[in-house]
Amino acid sequence: MAAASQQKKSEKLRLFSERFKSALRKWNFQDNEIARKVGVEPSAISNWRQGRNMAKGKNLRRLAEVLDCRPGWLSGEETNVDLAGLGKPRTPQDHDTWHRRALQAEKKLADLRQGLHYLLETSGDSPHSHGRPPAQTVPVPDATEISKKPGSSQHLPQP
Repeated sequence: MAAASQQKKSEKLRLFSERFKSALRKWNFQDNEIARKVGVEPSAISNWRQGRNMAKGKNLRRLAEVLDCRPGWLSGEETNVDLAGLGKPRTPQDHDTWHRRALQAEKKLADLRQGLHYLLETSGDSPHSHGRPPAQTVPVPDATEISKKPGSSQHLPQP
């Protein structure tokens, strides 16, 4: 069983090394140049090329970005050459999609901050409320009051 696991690991290293060298040929990078772009030592590039080990995690993502291919293709998880992305220019739509998603994430973060700020203010635990009386709290009926009114459609106040 250990031999099969070792063989699978060796195959992954070989595949990563082949794909890494293929992408390197396309871009004609020197070891120190790609190492600087990825943020690793040149010895790591040499080890990747020789199949001693493979890039993982953030190094794999950075490497794929620099080589303009997909991390899954480089690591051997994707077998379809069309998925590699090698040589395919990035389109303005790719940037627009990324930009739109980034703006949506920023909006969600701003909404979360605003909600947290509201909760802190109404609870009197705001970091800005030191030395001041606590903010007026919003009265919230307890569950027993609501349950006493059959068919009640009372809702909690919205911020």
